[in-house]
This record gives sequence, C-alpha cells and structure tokens, in this order.
Amino acid sequence: MFFNRTFLLTCIIGLGACLRFYQISSIPSAVNYDEALNGLTAIQILDGKYPELLSFDDGREPLHFYLASLSISIFGNTPGALRLPFVTCSLLLVFIVYLISKELYGVKVGMIASLLCACTVWTMYLGRYATRSVLFGLVAGIAFYCALCAWRINKTSIWLLSGFWIGVSYYTYPINLFVIPTIVFVLFGTYLWSRDKFLRNRRGVLLMILLMLLISSPMFISRIQLVEQSFGRPRSLSVFYEGQTYYEMLKTLFTQLVLVGRMFFIRGDYNPLHNIPGRPVFDLFMVVPFVFGIARLFNKNDKMRGVLVVFWITIFLLPTLLSKSAPHFLRSVGILPIIFAVPALGCVAIVDLLKHYFGKLLSIMIASGLLLGSLTISIRDFLFDEFLNEPYVYRAYHGDETLLALDINNRLIRGWIGNNLWALPNQEHTQVWVDPDVWHRSRYAEFLVGAEPNLINGLTLLSQASIFPSTGGAIFVHPRNYDVWMKHISQDKDIYVDTGPWLYDSFSHTDESLYRIISW
Repeated sequence: MFFNRTFLLTCIIGLGACLRFYQISSIPSAVNYDEALNGLTAIQILDGKYPELLSFDDGREPLHFYLASLSISIFGNTPGALRLPFVTCSLLLVFIVYLISKELYGVKVGMIASLLCACTVWTMYLGRYATRSVLFGLVAGIAFYCALCAWRINKTSIWLLSGFWIGVSYYTYPINLFVIPTIVFVLFGTYLWSRDKFLRNRRGVLLMILLMLLISSPMFISRIQLVEQSFGRPRSLSVFYEGQTYYEMLKTLFTQLVLVGRMFFIRGDYNPLHNIPGRPVFDLFMVVPFVFGIARLFNKNDKMRGVLVVFWITIFLLPTLLSKSAPHFLRSVGILPIIFAVPALGCVAIVDLLKHYFGKLLSIMIASGLLLGSLTISIRDFLFDEFLNEPYVYRAYHGDETLLALDINNRLIRGWIGNNLWALPNQEHTQVWVDPDVWHRSRYAEFLVGAEPNLINGLTLLSQASIFPSTGGAIFVHPRNYDVWMKHISQDKDIYVDTGPWLYDSFSHTDESLYRIISW
C-alpha cells in the first residue's frame, strides 16, 4: 500500500514538473521589468551587496532575491535561471497540498487534491512569472501542515517547526500581513471548540508563537521604521478611499464580492502575467465536485475541520477582495494550500453517494471522468493552445524591451541567446558598441547581458573616441543619434541598418524605435 501510494504521488509530481518546466528557458522569450529588477538585485547579492529587508518603493521582501541569486550563481543571467526557483516552489506546493489534505481528510483526498494542484492553470503558471508571490503560498502551506501535525501529536519540535515557517512567511510577500489575524482567530476558535485539547497543547502553541515573533521581529521593526514604504502600496491598492460614504463602501464591497466569488468558475484574473486572461480557477467539470465538497465540509463528524478550511480560504481571499484589479491571483495565493481539498473532497463524496445506486466501479468511473475532463481542459488551455506563445503574453513580459539584450548577446554569442538555460561564455563573435542613451534606458539589458559595457570583451560603450574595425562590427544607437554616428563610419564599408522594436512614447504621444543597429 505504501509503495503504491508513493508511486502514485511520484507520478503526480512528475506530471506537475513536466507541465511547469516545459521550455522554461525560452517561453515567454523575454523578462518582465520586475523580473529584471529582481535579477539585478540578486546579482548584487552575489557581489556582496545585500538588500534591505524592504527594497524598492513597493517594499519588496528579501527571500526571493536570495533564491534567485542561488539560481543565477549556477546558471548565469538567463530568464530560465530567474524562473527556476519559483517554478520549483510551485512544484513543491503540489506535495504540500497532498500533505495538508491527507492530514485533514485522508490519503484519497490528498492524492486528488495534489493532482488538481499539479494540473490547474493557476498553479502551473504561477512560478513562471519570477516574482515572490508563490513563496508565500509554499511557506504558508508548510507552516499550516506543521501546525496541523503539532496539534494532533503535540510534539514540541513540530510546534517549533511551525513557528519557524510562520516567521519565514514574513520575508515572502505582503499578504503575510494577514498571518497574525489568522493565528489569533484560529487559536480562539480551537479554544472554544476543543478547550481541553487546547489546554494540553498550550505549551507548544506558546513556543510556536514565541519563535514566530523572534524570527519575524526584524521585519516588524523594519516595517515600523519604513511605514510609508511598507504600507504605501497596500494603501494605494485599496478599493476604499477617504471621503467614501457608507453606501459607496457597501456598493464597492458587494462588487468586490461578486468579482472574487466568480473567479472560481466564471471569470478569473485578466492579467496575462498571472493567468490565461479571464480563465476561472476551475472549469465546469469541477462544479459538481466543488459543491459536494462544500457540503461535505460541514459533515457533522468533520465540522471543526470544515470551519477551519472555510476560514482559511475566506481570510486569504481578503487581500484581493479589498484591493483593486480583483480577482488578482497573486494576491490570492494564500488559499492555494487548501483550496484543492474542496473539490477533492467532493470527488470522494460523489463516489460514496453513487456507489449505493450504481456500484463502486461505476461511481469511481464517474468521479474519475469529471477529474480527467478537468485536467484535460487545463492542460489543453495551457500548453496545446500555445498560450505561452501568444503575442499578448510576449508583450506582457516586455518582449520588445528585452530584444536589445537578445540582439547584443546573439552578436557576441554569450549569455542568453533565446532558448538556453545555462548562460553561454563570451565567444566575441563580433565587436559591439552601444549608445549610452540606449544602454542606460534598459534594465533588461543590464541583467541579461550580465555586465556593463567595457567590462565585457567585445562590448563597448559608444563614445567619440571609439575606433571601428574594417569588418565585423555593430553599433546600437538611439534614433536621434543615428545621423551623427553614420557620419563616423567609413562609407567604403558594406553597411546594413536594422531597426529595433517600436514602442509608444506616452509623453510625446508618438511611436519611437528603441534603437537602430548599424552593422558592417
């Protein structure tokens, strides 16, 4: 039995890995601006310059920078290196979902929940956008599982482990602000529901809280010292504003409830960095299992666990409920450790109900058919419909802005050239000069090229003192400097001119080429 269970779970995780790591280094063939900033910060860590606990204007927590720096130290400055740690976290979440669901409702529910987590578009895509949100889902899930185990067996080491991971969650993503309210309400509820067991576990609970406070205290202190940096962005994202009437607040809250409530089966996140635009969390195949799962949550024998599941989902939907752009899948990651247990529980409930009428085999086939239909649609939408290659996804990842680095690297035959996970060593295929007006406008090039011009063989910052070879050279110039530099190049050369990507300038309200390439 143990071997069969391990083999099945291994297959599920293997399937999840295939779906997540599919062409991780090449699609989307670009890096988003936030990814580039994270990559540059990770490089600074490798150079011995460590970030503050809250970095940049939006107060980014530091843990994801260190994970990215570890990956970059191995693979080099490539999009795949940026994405790999976060895709791995998304895969580990599959295992954590299994552990939590098994702890709450048994092995069958755990297996089905992990399969749903492995093959749902939201979780498949989550780590590919190399930012910090997935870390909270994973760390919160580990902490939750440790707390469940500690509550059951009352072992000091596990209580401490839970406290450790709760503390770590404060270094992941801003929705960690909801962690302490969650702890307070859960402990209060368990005290009312099962006072005797709470009193038996009180020493472990106290140790968990103390260790959590010890580990998270540097972040609390930093937030107090940098109040505007810590809470400025959450305040700007809030759907509530100063001077809002009670009627307007109620109207806004109702609208938000509809938007968030419908994300499960009607309309999901529209941001192509987070989701296939508009795709709900689950498809229609999961409607019946989800409804059955909700009903089973309040089974008289499992009511305490059901209340815990509903409370967890409710409180970690608040970050998207109370903010603009709802539903926002990144701000909803707190529900991921437990949400898949609901339809999984429903699948088991369907089998239990139908076997009295149709027999066990047919009832299993019906539930399996619903599950298989859902997984097939998810995999089709994500992979076979070429979502990752859609032009709007390329634009969302700032593909045009990334082309400067790609053009430079392809001429030097170094770093990332479009499809490699490992950065290539510099082969200095041609001499490249880059206009300061082009280079200093591109964070993407700073990360993907890997070093400043003049620090790389073959790459030089363009200046009046530049001397060009007779053959094998290329100049990247800003369009306004194009005529000036054309005069510096000997007319006896065979000159080729390529135009870089065109972008809309919102200040001048004109289309402008990012750069031009003069080569010979």
